[in-house]
Amino acid sequence: MVLYAVIAEQSVTRLFKNGFFPGFMMGGILIAISLFEAKKFNYPDGRAFEFKYMVETLKKAVWALIMPLIILGGIFSGYFTPSEAAGVAVVYSMFASMFIYKDLTLKELGQIMLGSGKTSAIIMTIIACSGVFGWALANWQIPEAIAQAVLSISSNKYIILFLMAVIILIAGVFMETSSAIILITPVFLPLVKMLGIDLIHFGLIFTIGIAIGMITPPVAIDLFVASSITGMPIERIAKKVVPYLIGLIIVYFIYIYLPLFIPSLIL
Repeated sequence: MVLYAVIAEQSVTRLFKNGFFPGFMMGGILIAISLFEAKKFNYPDGRAFEFKYMVETLKKAVWALIMPLIILGGIFSGYFTPSEAAGVAVVYSMFASMFIYKDLTLKELGQIMLGSGKTSAIIMTIIACSGVFGWALANWQIPEAIAQAVLSISSNKYIILFLMAVIILIAGVFMETSSAIILITPVFLPLVKMLGIDLIHFGLIFTIGIAIGMITPPVAIDLFVASSITGMPIERIAKKVVPYLIGLIIVYFIYIYLPLFIPSLIL
């Protein structure tokens, strides 16, 4: 969302606020599918609900739960910019991990900082190259050509939104999220403005579609993480992901069209 906001010159705060609704929709469908599969395949029961146990768990988690409150609260209140909120969150997480939970050592901190530096270097390289790419697109008028090509298929914004959504989903399958947003946003923006679509709404369409790509092989970051944690082969995990993927795509298209019929959903 931050990357899209920078490229499209939109408010990060508005993107964050409007992200709650589709987030709850996606969470809801994932919970429903999980419950259905648990009953269908007779998964073993977990610990029965106990209020005392819930309070004990909440006490252990409260320090970790404060961090998203710092990030979102700081941004929404205007105390922090997104970059400042990230910096404050990093310092707080270091303090909580090292002195409260005591599960982070100085050696591990060095490894984390090295990994973060590598990731940042990759993103910065992509951003640097995207500047040249953006100049080439503008110089050769490629966004305008794409817009005209799409409009030649149909001038109906509902159909065009469907086509763009499909392209975004396909891009998420094969491209890393940051690079997809950086490279594709400048291509779609002129067409989106031409159709009169709210740029905050489109930003959420873009980020949600790309996020779904994180569970679709071959570039499925979430599946690789799940595989490394569980030790299960990614091929087996990918098969089990299919019902959840279908559910997310259904919710995705519902959200694409819902704000068009209920404009007040966009804050």
